[in-house]
Amino acid sequence: MLAHLFIACSFFIGIIFTNPIKDSIDYELLGGGVEGDMFFPDGYDPIKYHSDAKGVAAYGNRLWPNNVVPYDLSSIIDAGHRSIVLQAIDALMNATSTIIPGTTTRKPCITIRPRTASDPVFVKIQYGTGCSASVGYGSGTRSMTLENPGCFRSGTIQHEFLHSLSTYYSKLFIGIYHEQSRPDRDEYITVNYANMDPSKTHNFNKYVWGSTALNQNTPYDYGSIMHYSASGFSNNGLPTITPKDPNAKIGQRVSLSAIDIAEVRALYKCSS
Repeated sequence: MLAHLFIACSFFIGIIFTNPIKDSIDYELLGGGVEGDMFFPDGYDPIKYHSDAKGVAAYGNRLWPNNVVPYDLSSIIDAGHRSIVLQAIDALMNATSTIIPGTTTRKPCITIRPRTASDPVFVKIQYGTGCSASVGYGSGTRSMTLENPGCFRSGTIQHEFLHSLSTYYSKLFIGIYHEQSRPDRDEYITVNYANMDPSKTHNFNKYVWGSTALNQNTPYDYGSIMHYSASGFSNNGLPTITPKDPNAKIGQRVSLSAIDIAEVRALYKCSS
């Protein structure tokens, strides 16, 4: 089923997802977390560790229970900013939902809703430096930080929510990670280390299937909302990432790609 989806949508993706980040400042790289915008508990960094886990069956209890992600938007006081966040939430929920056969009703895969007093864990969306998010479900408050103005666009907020939807188990990163960190990335892109500060090169380390990241069994996706832009962490204005496909565009922050959608639905075991 997923393979058919990828083939059917490949032409569509090539047309639509051609809007890379063009800001003079890439706010996702300013959050101070792993690869710029991810925060794990206790300073954990999936790139630096290897797992001895034999399988990932136990990771399910680290995902958001019942596929529900509560959020608290009370710290975002600007009405325009609140509207953008809510639009992003609606777009993500709509993209990952399916139409119930014989009806016009959409069945959500993920429900992102305001928190209630009975929600012990929720995503607190707040102002701060850069764009970043806590990875996965866990004890206490999970955070999403959005800097004005660069983080207040729908695609960027959806990008951060995909980090929130991911998880980790026995030092294994499971979920929606940055596309250019995939173990097979060198088949698709060239990383130009000469164009970045040496202190930033660790942000381009690769995961290892089954050791530091779970293989989603999906094709490399230039059009992913999770892909760095061509100039990510550049210190001279020149590209740090060059696609090997000369027609490929990377770094779009418009909407989830077909493969992004399939990965979310597979991770949360949503029926077709």
